[in-house]
Amino acid sequence: MQVAKIMQISATLILLVSSFPALAIWFEATGQAIIHNGEKEAARQRATQEAIKQALLFSGASVKSIQSLANGLLEDDRFEIRASGEVNNIELIDEIYHDDYVTVSIRADIFPQEALCSASDYKKNIVTTWYNINKRQQAADGNLYDFGKVLAEKLQEEAQNHARHAFIHRVEPYYLSPTDEEKKSIAYNLAKKTDAQYVLFGEIVNFAVETSPSSGFAFWESDQSKRNLTLSFSMYDGNSGEMVFQNTQNISTQWDFDLHQPLESNSRRLWDSTFGTATEKLIQTVVQSLDESVSCLPAYGRVLKVTGESLSINIGKHNGVKQGDELTLFQVNQFFDGQNLSHRQFQLHPEAVIVRQVFAETSVVESITGAPLANIQPNDFVARR
Repeated sequence: MQVAKIMQISATLILLVSSFPALAIWFEATGQAIIHNGEKEAARQRATQEAIKQALLFSGASVKSIQSLANGLLEDDRFEIRASGEVNNIELIDEIYHDDYVTVSIRADIFPQEALCSASDYKKNIVTTWYNINKRQQAADGNLYDFGKVLAEKLQEEAQNHARHAFIHRVEPYYLSPTDEEKKSIAYNLAKKTDAQYVLFGEIVNFAVETSPSSGFAFWESDQSKRNLTLSFSMYDGNSGEMVFQNTQNISTQWDFDLHQPLESNSRRLWDSTFGTATEKLIQTVVQSLDESVSCLPAYGRVLKVTGESLSINIGKHNGVKQGDELTLFQVNQFFDGQNLSHRQFQLHPEAVIVRQVFAETSVVESITGAPLANIQPNDFVARR
């Protein structure tokens, strides 16, 4: 093993989508090349190029041309890269010569400063819960205490019918009212429990009815009532704990009912009213915004079970997975540096896998080459190549 050297590479940024703070991510990748006519140096260069290419493509870069190599390291960094972030460092960490081929491992330090819109066409699994009414007494008008439950179900239905990239595959049957500090840890646990990639938190911030007295000159007219609805959403990556989406929507519209008249939260009478129609439009706006947001986020699945050389993963037909799709295996480690800053390390497995069987919510994959899938365990990940 040689002592690693580090080269600086700058990437061209072409799209800005996310405004959330980015963390440095280390990607590890391996490349292999056949040794022709004993030319080990040329083989090592090709293997290094392949490893770098795999790390960059996985992180979101589109490599237009592969740079020249000298002494097994980057020398001519004339890269044309369209990337979602900045490639800060690339480090050669290992090279192993076999009888007729060489294996090179590299590590790339990448700052994902921008969201990636060349993400796969797979739908992303999202889990949410019922939405708590922050001021519960505001639900007394209409007796709509379970309105947050019906709202979550309506949001799921709208996403399933019209979203192209977001798939709300589950609504957990309970209310959550976490603080911002608690959301990260809840996202970890809830995503793992429900086989989701992202966790959507929602709350009803305002549900108040406001009444304006009728004009004194028109004593025969009834008092005019309006109902407010303010929804606040935030979504977290269930793997990294990063917030990837935040949205607040509000309406204030005519309330067609007597203040003391009880209503069913899922009744047509409510949803055909002025308030119900406005709320459905608000839901459509939220889903559209959510869909646009996740379209530029990477899609990945989780390994559920390892059976011999086959893996069961938690994405399937509902996500757009097709038989013959090729996927990348990777593992994620989180660590803290000397400044106690969190970093994620993505380690790419050298063997790619291919989808052999597809079911509604799961798939079965196998190694493309038939080689053993060493060290892969449940809760490792796959991503579209």
